[in-house]
Amino acid sequence: MMKELQGKIEDYTRFGQILLAVSTLLMVGLLIPNGAKETIQFFVMMGSIVIFLSLSFFFFQRVKVMRDQLEENECE
Repeated sequence: MMKELQGKIEDYTRFGQILLAVSTLLMVGLLIPNGAKETIQFFVMMGSIVIFLSLSFFFFQRVKVMRDQLEENECE
């Protein structure tokens, strides 16, 4: 149980970090002017940034909850 929980914590931390990095790269790509961007392209990129940041926040929140569970199990 504890090893499984520790594995999930590591996986979710990696997922959160990767999603945060991808959303950062998308934001940089959106901010750097490289010609005329179509309106739909702008909205698609902003939408994907919001989705990736939301998923990253979700995974980091799950890690926090699971770490609390792990500490609670270790105290028992």
